[in-house]
Amino acid sequence: MIEPDQGQVDDLAYDPGTSPPLTGHAAVDEALRGLADLGSTPLADHHDRLAKAHETLQEALDRPDNQRDDGGPR
Repeated sequence: MIEPDQGQVDDLAYDPGTSPPLTGHAAVDEALRGLADLGSTPLADHHDRLAKAHETLQEALDRPDNQRDDGGPR
């Protein structure tokens, strides 16, 4: 009997030649860049990097739509 591919992450392998997508929001783009090489960093560093990205993304979501990253109106 052939078992289905469970737990396989080959399709999710990090490609160092690939840049994270650009969103047009400086803070979000910076958060994504900070995670781009996460797969090649020591596991001990993952929590801090993920927590920082989460905080940045949460702040971007909480920011009013009419406020830019630099604090000025759009």
